[in-house]
Amino acid sequence: MTGGGTRRLGVDLDNTLACYGAAFHAVATEMGLATPDAPSDKTGLRDHLRAAHGNTAWTRVQGRVYGPRMTLATPCPGALDALARLRAAGWRLMVVSHRTALSQDGAGHDLHGAARAWLRVSGVMDAAALDAGAVFLETTRGAKAARIAALLPDAFVDDLPELFAEPGFPAGVRRVLYDPHGRHPDAPADARVHTWTQAAALLDAGS
Repeated sequence: MTGGGTRRLGVDLDNTLACYGAAFHAVATEMGLATPDAPSDKTGLRDHLRAAHGNTAWTRVQGRVYGPRMTLATPCPGALDALARLRAAGWRLMVVSHRTALSQDGAGHDLHGAARAWLRVSGVMDAAALDAGAVFLETTRGAKAARIAALLPDAFVDDLPELFAEPGFPAGVRRVLYDPHGRHPDAPADARVHTWTQAAALLDAGS
């Protein structure tokens, strides 16, 4: 815990704060790579596009979704209310994510710029928080773990259990797995939540 009673909460971005819903299907359709009857979930659509068009098609869709069409993403259910509750309880938010700076599809979309713009427009963070350096975008998972080790938040919320298994992930930082679909019952985490409401209750209680 930091001085003055302030607790610091680290949070991942993609699929933890930003939920994409039907964004991948919408973008693939816009690009003429998918039809309305193609799978709507991300994994199913990825496999469909790879089988029909090759891996390059999926890379192009990802580049647009995480870049100029990140406007289609919405805050994950309950996230805004949960963060407001935690801020009121004295938690200070920092976002630590990993994504390449530019898309790998040849178009060179600015993925870091899109992420920062989304955080502001979505209401997750205001301009002051962004200007204060509360957002860290790393290009690899290892670099993300190293950044968390340098920041040493009291807790970190992420949807990928692989992060918590990284050798560089710091001991002493509480690992809270955001697992809305219950896919990781045996994940190496200190706590597992299905909703942001649960996450807020857990962290606010300090349990």
